[in-house]
Amino acid sequence: MAHEIFDPETNRRVLVDHAFIVAGGEITKAARNWLGNALDANKRSQIMFMDRDDILNLYVVANLPLPEEALPPTPPNPWSTHDEAPF
Repeated sequence: MAHEIFDPETNRRVLVDHAFIVAGGEITKAARNWLGNALDANKRSQIMFMDRDDILNLYVVANLPLPEEALPPTPPNPWSTHDEAPF
């Protein structure tokens, strides 16, 4: 965050003034605070966090089916045809 990047809209190098932090797992409160303080020290505090729960909530709100990898595994059927009855 301390390094300049090239902004093609202004055609010059600028410091980052906003960031999207996206994670496939949980972003802990400590991590959010540390990143927020690092940006806030330079008065550049436009930061948005999106973790696994936020991503899954987008699927729910948009009424989209979840990817197969996001679904919990299906338990085996106790009454499958090649198993004997438990009694």
